[in-house]
Amino acid sequence: MTKFIHLFTFDIKLLRYLYFFPFVTYVLCALFMFITGARSDDPYMPYIFVQGIAVPLAGWHLIFLYSSLYEEGAKETLIVYYRKVLITDIIRYSLLHGIFISLLVGLTTWINGPDFFTGTLMMHLILLFIFFQMVGLAILSATNSLDITLAIVATYTLVEVVTQGTFMPWPHLFIFEEPIRDIQLGLTFLSLGAGILLSTTQLWWAFK
Repeated sequence: MTKFIHLFTFDIKLLRYLYFFPFVTYVLCALFMFITGARSDDPYMPYIFVQGIAVPLAGWHLIFLYSSLYEEGAKETLIVYYRKVLITDIIRYSLLHGIFISLLVGLTTWINGPDFFTGTLMMHLILLFIFFQMVGLAILSATNSLDITLAIVATYTLVEVVTQGTFMPWPHLFIFEEPIRDIQLGLTFLSLGAGILLSTTQLWWAFK
């Protein structure tokens, strides 16, 4: 626990105001969920803020932290350190953001009722959370660019959320309506599983 506290303290000093960006987003998500929950009859409207905004942004901490590795001339010096703490960093930030996502899930349950989160929806949310904890870091390690990584993640997420998965026939990761056990739902889970596997492989190659 002392080691974790030390690492979090170091991260705050390193990122400064950027460190608190995801937490501010969580507060805004909760506010918007209250507003939309009161104005809309669609139970998936509050949940969109959880899966479409909060969960993707939960992975940005790792992107910000590891971006320093790809600054000019830094990789040769920092790669040894980051190689040692990669798994620890993924675990501690998954636990940290998992707490906040759980609070938003609790808020969604309070707005929509205890029957909203089915087993299928909970499994989807867990896989989506794992995916976004890893995919941003995997893209960063492949592109070596913070700007490109954020652009890819933000553009994909924004297009999917705004169009609710109807814009292009690419892999769709979100669920915007009552899940039905059909091929579309299967493809969503397949896409998440493939993304997690590919991200794991990319991180292994980049940090081995």
